[in-house]
Amino acid sequence: MTEWREQKLSDFMDFNPYTPLSKGIIAKKVTMEKLIPFNRKIQGYEDAVFSGGTKFKNGDTLVARITPCLENGKTAYVDFLDDEEVAFGSTEFIVLRAKEGISDSRFIFYFAISDEFRDTAIQLMSGTSGRQRVDTEALKRKVFTLPPLPEQKAIAEVLSSLDDKIDLLTRQNKTLEDLAQAYFRKWFIEDASDEWEVGKAENYFEIGIGKTPPRKEEHWFSKNKDDVVWISISDMGKSGMFIGDSSEYLTEDAVRRFNIKRVPKGAIILSFKLTVGRVAIALREFTTNEAIAHFIYKNDYEREYLYFYLKTFDYYSLGSTSSIATAVNSKIIKDMPFIMPNIEALQKYHKIAAPIFSKIEYNTNQILTLQKLRDTLLPKLISGEIRVKM
Repeated sequence: MTEWREQKLSDFMDFNPYTPLSKGIIAKKVTMEKLIPFNRKIQGYEDAVFSGGTKFKNGDTLVARITPCLENGKTAYVDFLDDEEVAFGSTEFIVLRAKEGISDSRFIFYFAISDEFRDTAIQLMSGTSGRQRVDTEALKRKVFTLPPLPEQKAIAEVLSSLDDKIDLLTRQNKTLEDLAQAYFRKWFIEDASDEWEVGKAENYFEIGIGKTPPRKEEHWFSKNKDDVVWISISDMGKSGMFIGDSSEYLTEDAVRRFNIKRVPKGAIILSFKLTVGRVAIALREFTTNEAIAHFIYKNDYEREYLYFYLKTFDYYSLGSTSSIATAVNSKIIKDMPFIMPNIEALQKYHKIAAPIFSKIEYNTNQILTLQKLRDTLLPKLISGEIRVKM
């Protein structure tokens, strides 16, 4: 690979570089929860008093150094600050910064989410089970074959252009969903009728619950995308209104052996354990774990109403303890109170909301296509298997 050369990571980029921020100053704080696996965008921040933690500025890459966040791919690119503004975050971040004239900040982000970098970092984890962390000093000494700066920028440009399109479609979907939800709130919450029927959810919908094969029997689980999609709450946290893929799969034998229910395309799924109240619509047939229920509606005009009803429902009203994450079970979900408007109201809303949902579904399929292309190109570009024309 012409001009590519072996470099120690500490010679290629800075690890946890010095960044001035005085204690007691109010600054933007980023917690680990604001990082989504393999997503460059930080999902928000809070203003807080700085008393310690990692410090970073625009152009830096944040990498989780603790299990299971590193294995799950929690990595992000900092781009939401003002010029020279400094933010801070979890002590469990490794901050990576480009060296002027040597490395490109955007390339570093894509390098950090590559299997080549991540596998190396994971192998350098040590500590007690469940609290293992990357040995940063050992990681600094690792040697990789890396491209010259002009080619780094070209590689980053290709991958960033795909992520830019993904971000645009994601923002558009958020705007469209907000619009549909505004109609829902107006017609079904603010202008709700006392004459609408109220009953148990299972009286109106077929409700099923997912299942998990025995974890100790690893042969039931797979990373092969050709196997059966098996949705987890974590997968729901990474999706928008529609969901169609998972980070882990089940074999067909597992689905048959444990009689795991298949969720049909178009059904609406709801998380009801641990993290309660995540809602999504099935883009395709798949399975879920036991922390997720699925609702199958009888009429198409019920779909949009059901989605937002589940999305806005007060799940704390179902719990008998202070911990809603452990209080709700499948029986409670099936028995949850459900307000069913008359057909005229549902059809009126369906006429407005269905085209919005269709556009979001179309955008989501575009996002999935772009993500697949990016994920296919990334390892080939980072390794030099595919070269970018300069």
